[in-house]
Amino acid sequence: MKYDIVLLGGEVVDPSQSLRGVRDVAILDGQIAALSADLGVYESDQVFDCRNQLVVPGLIDLHAHVYWGGVPIGLDPNLLCAAGGVTTILDAGSAGCGNFPAFRRFIIDQSVPEILALIHVCRSGLVCADLGELVDPRHADVKGTVATIQRNEGVAVGVKIRASEHIIGSGETGWKNFRSAIKAARESGTWLMVHIGNSPMSVPEMLQEMEPGDCITHCFRGGQTTILDDQSRPFKEVMASLEKGILFDVGHGSGSFQWEIAESAINHGFRPTSISTDLHTLSVCGPVFDMPTTMSKFLTLGLSLEEVMEMSTVNPARAVGRALDIGTLKVGSTADVAVLTLEQGTFSYSDSYGSRRNGSQRLSSALTVRGGSVVPGGSGERQSMAKQWPLGRPSR
Repeated sequence: MKYDIVLLGGEVVDPSQSLRGVRDVAILDGQIAALSADLGVYESDQVFDCRNQLVVPGLIDLHAHVYWGGVPIGLDPNLLCAAGGVTTILDAGSAGCGNFPAFRRFIIDQSVPEILALIHVCRSGLVCADLGELVDPRHADVKGTVATIQRNEGVAVGVKIRASEHIIGSGETGWKNFRSAIKAARESGTWLMVHIGNSPMSVPEMLQEMEPGDCITHCFRGGQTTILDDQSRPFKEVMASLEKGILFDVGHGSGSFQWEIAESAINHGFRPTSISTDLHTLSVCGPVFDMPTTMSKFLTLGLSLEEVMEMSTVNPARAVGRALDIGTLKVGSTADVAVLTLEQGTFSYSDSYGSRRNGSQRLSSALTVRGGSVVPGGSGERQSMAKQWPLGRPSR
């Protein structure tokens, strides 16, 4: 059999198939063509030795900001792909209905990783985020948000609001903005991601307004608005909402991940739905860096490798309604693949508040395949390119 790319002998970890074991992965015409303990006789133009590496579905970052040049905090998505093994990025509301057309034409449609987007209920998105985009509720545009989602089906997949008091206002003004975002999500038939952070309402109060499929992001942030009660346990409403299908996303960022909050929640049985970076210009040079570093912090917190991969692949794929296509290595799915190095040693990690902890494991990106093509670069030992064999296979 002739394949475009073959990844040999890696330890495949694919939670979508409850699979962990040594497998060969073959790619043809942009799709996963075979997943086998031994491919047997084959030919391929590109063969990569993945022994002692993890081979996983392309990582899905459910919260980042990649409207480069359009908003002050936007990053170039192409630079995040190989560096982080991320093949799909959900932009979390960088653009609103007033500037989404430019975001799509100049960034989304030109990007190497697939870019999906949440539409900010503020019509200008994060252009003037430092001024509080919804302090003046006239900036909320429900009709424009719904129309933008309808015109960009499959790309614009939901609604975003940053529900901090300095952004949406306090009292009735805050609730009016919050409910505008809820209305936009319901009328567009999509879902809402809510950024929490010193909010004018508590997390349990927010959850009363939310439905399965909606999402709380920054779920491990510190400050006055957290998912924990006064006994440092997850609110009973949080656990009940998680059970009924409301999503809880990490959204690490420069100010939204605290070791103690995460540790207490996890120790009391809470598991986030998805691990995401909230990468932007203020977090990419630390404390976040990339998706594998963020994932490594959850290994440090005691989650298993399978749990971390589930939260970084199939769970975010389900969140955006794409579980049959991405976040999986099933035969016939899109050939988005991340080859990761898992190092053992002592590694120092920081939360968003300057507190550091040591972990014994570190993930990094070694090779990224996006849509059946190798993406140059990476942060692991294969920064330039993996060793290749034109034909055949190395001995195990």
